[in-house]
Formats: sequence, C-alpha cells, structure tokens
Amino acid sequence: MLKELININSLRLIIKYYLLNGGLVVKVWLLTFELDGFARVGGLGRAVSMFAKALSRRGLEVTVFIPSHGRHLSEEYRRRCSLRVVEGFVVRGFRRGVDGNLYPYFIGAEEGFVDGVRFVMFKGLDYETGRFLDSWNIYENLPEKVCLYSRALRHWADFVSELPDIIHSNDWTSGLAGVLLRIYLESRGYRVPHIHSIHLLSSPSFPWHYASEDWCGLLNTLHKVWVGYRHELRMTQEVWDSVHGNVDGFIILEADAVSSNSYGYLREVLSRFGTWLEPKTCVIYNVTDWSVSDVEEVATKYVGSRSRVNVRRYVIDFFNRSGGFKHGELRNVDKLIVASGRLTWQKGFDLLVKALDYIDNSIGLLISGISVGDKGFEELINRLVSERWGRVLITTSSIPEDILKLIIYSANVYVVPSRYEPFGLVSIEAQALGTPVVASNVGGLPETILDIRYSVEGSGTLVSIDDLWGLASTVESIVFATEARDTSRPELIYRIKVDWIRDLLLRNPYLDLRLNAIRWVDKKFRIDNLSEALLNCYEKAKLYSYYSTL
Repeated sequence: MLKELININSLRLIIKYYLLNGGLVVKVWLLTFELDGFARVGGLGRAVSMFAKALSRRGLEVTVFIPSHGRHLSEEYRRRCSLRVVEGFVVRGFRRGVDGNLYPYFIGAEEGFVDGVRFVMFKGLDYETGRFLDSWNIYENLPEKVCLYSRALRHWADFVSELPDIIHSNDWTSGLAGVLLRIYLESRGYRVPHIHSIHLLSSPSFPWHYASEDWCGLLNTLHKVWVGYRHELRMTQEVWDSVHGNVDGFIILEADAVSSNSYGYLREVLSRFGTWLEPKTCVIYNVTDWSVSDVEEVATKYVGSRSRVNVRRYVIDFFNRSGGFKHGELRNVDKLIVASGRLTWQKGFDLLVKALDYIDNSIGLLISGISVGDKGFEELINRLVSERWGRVLITTSSIPEDILKLIIYSANVYVVPSRYEPFGLVSIEAQALGTPVVASNVGGLPETILDIRYSVEGSGTLVSIDDLWGLASTVESIVFATEARDTSRPELIYRIKVDWIRDLLLRNPYLDLRLNAIRWVDKKFRIDNLSEALLNCYEKAKLYSYYSTL
C-alpha cells in the first residue's frame, strides 16, 4: 500500500488527512442501488464497481451496501457472489404512516464478493419487507425500497464495531441513506464525512413525513449545514422544506462534498441548485478497465482471427442467425455502426435509425438495447426499424460482456446520439477498444472525446442532435475512414462526404483514429486517474466536515 501511495500528490493528501482528522481514510462505505456483476441497469453499477476497485488498489478497506433486489433468492447469484448470511444481523422495527398506523419491518443481511469487491446486501425477512427490498426490478416500488434500505443502514451502524472514515453515496436512491447515516452518527458523537456523487438527477419530491424518523428514519435535529460562506445551524426538516422536499436538492445541501461525473453536468446541477455550492464540489470521471488486448483474445477464441473485418462479419452473421429478443435484420451490409444503452427517448436511438436514410446502403446499424419498460419508445423504435428492414437490427436480449465487446470492437464507429447525457461511459468503453465515437454535443459527452476537429490525435467528433443530415454524413465519413485502414484501401477516403474529415485524412495519411482512441482513454480514463480523483474529492469532504466542527 505504502509503495503505491508515495508520490508528491498522495503525500500532500496524507499530510492533510492527518492534520484535519488525525489519520488516513482507511474504511469507505459505498452506498448504491446498482453494482456491476450483482444488480445493474445502466452505467451507475459499473461506475460504483470501478470506485471500489480503484480504492481497494490504493489499500483502502471498501464495503459496498446495496438492497438485495431479490438476487439472493437465485442459486446462480448465490454461487457467483459467494453469498453468506451475516449472523446476528436481524432487526425488527416499525414505521408510523401518515394515517397514524404502525407498519412493521423485518430486515436481514448477507455479504458476498463480486470481482474482489466486498458488498453487504439487505433483504427482507418477512413478506411485507421482502416485497420491497427483494423486488427483482431494481427501481420498482422505489420510495419504499429507499426507505427500508436507509433504515437498514442505520441499524448496521449500531451492529458493527468499526465505523467508516468516509460515507460515499451515489444518486438519490442511496443519498438519503448517506445523509441519515451522517446525522445519526453525529448524534452519537461521531462526525463522519459524507460525499455524494450525482450520476443522474431524477428529482423526486416528498413531504417531510417521508424522510422523517417516523418513516425513513431521518432525525430532525439541529446540525450544521454549509450555506455558501460558512456553516450554520439548521433543523433537518428546515433544510428539507427549503427545497420543497426535493430529495436531490436536500442531499446536495446536506453532503459535505458533492461530485459529478463531468464538468458539463456539474454546471447543470449548480445552475439548478445554486452556484454558491461550487466550493464543495468536485468531478470524478467514470473510467473503464476494458482493453484491446482482452477483446483480441476473445476474438481469437470465437472467430479465430483478430481482424476487425472478420469479426464484423462474424457479428453480423451471429445476430442474423440468433434467436432471442430482436427486431430487424442486417442484409447485404459489410460495414457497421454500433450503439447501445437503455431504450428511452433520452438516448436518441430514433434519431440514429432515421439517419440511415442518408447513409450508404453498405453500412448497417446494430443497437444493443436495454428494455426499461418504456413501451411507447420501444414501439416507435420497432416501427422505424420495420420501415428500414435489412439496414438495422435491434436486440434486447441479455448479451454476455465478451460478445458485447466483440460487437463494439468490430464496429467502424460507435455512436452516442443522446438528447441528454451526464457523462457517457459507453463512449470511453468503445474508445478503449479502438472504436472512434461520434456523439451528441450535449451534457458531459464532449469531455469523453478528443475531437478531431481540433487535434490530429482526436478520437472522434461531436454533432448536433438537431441536424439529422449532419449526423448521418459525419457517421458515414468516420465509417469510411476506419474501413480504409481496416482493409488497407486508402481510396475509400475519397468516399467521405464531410470535406474537413476527408481533407484531414488526406493531409495526414498516417492518422489512425483507432489508435488515437485507445491512447486517449489510456491517458484520461483509467483506474489510476479514478483513484486520484476519488482521494481528492474525499479530501474535500473531510475538509468541509472539519469546517463544520469549528
């Protein structure tokens, strides 16, 4: 551990930790509703998993806390995660509803490991508790699942003998528990810094009773809150009511430090809740551990070749032949656009499908979609695919990560056409595999790409989502750029529609977008970058926690 920590920046952190709190951050409690390998819908689970790995590599003791989401009821998950019951943690209690009646809960816990990450999951021990905590759908019955999870953490703090040095919550679903823990521990005489990471604002609002000790368990007590230039004493309910019960706003005010996954998204957060909060904010970019060497091994295993052209042919044939949940077909195409993500309006897949009308017929589109129950959008996408049969295939089947990596590795271009995106983890994952990215110029996406408009070391480019022709011509141009190099046919460069892209490649014949993408990710979005960002943000949380004690 010490060998890894000894450098100038880390030494500065060590000195400050000792000065402010009498020691290093050693124990971290990571609170989340998603964890890669256990229960995950989108990028949150992967981000939290990387947080835990980065911190563990720096020698910190990390425990992730998550609702069971019913995974403990599956023998497959029990074996995969080495689940075992936490002996002695059996808690009963009551919540008082607005109707004055008492509602019992009965909570237990199990612990396990995913890729070396230790986690504790809270489960129901009776039907009424289990139908919330153990609901397989991660975000089903969300207000009640959040409440019981928060209460479980309060009981856990009484159960264990050692408390954390940092509480790190992620999104509002675990952020309420983070505030509850900090205030509850403070009432017991322990001041534990709390940092809250915003991956996506969802902004539910509730009356105070929801958060209160009667229901979710939050103490209404006098404590210090940062007000922009100093800490002032406030009652918990006073802070809650000041943001009209908006949970995101409440957590942001209460947390010692607030992070986001991009500067662009952080600006949006501050513009909504107050730029005076900026001093206690920081940015923690998402990172990836995907690598070209790993996927080349997979390609050799499945295809017998590392050639992207051969892998592309394999992928197209595989999805045309495979069963499962899919719609559409890839017919008479030999070049490939790939996109993936949740099937919602936010992700903009409808724009990408429509853009095919202006893209060369030899280029197909493959979308790996995650169904989240947005039936209206899924019906729209299926209709658009039907109207372009043979040019596009969309699958909602669960795809093993190895196959997903093959899909992205084989693509000529990866497209993120989002109407709104706080960061865009998929963008850096694609670039890590050497696939250049075309992305919407929204949210945090511009920070994931080194734009070839401004650098010959560029890894992709940005487009306006309001310009369908611009999206289509740019995507097609990048396809022909990568195809020219993949097939050693430089004459394909002359088929590029966008003048500045064609001219750039003609002026720089050795420019390799795939190699550029890999180098960009290696420079900015690897686990060492993440551990430094986390430690710096933890330093800020400890600093503001220290200020509150003055």
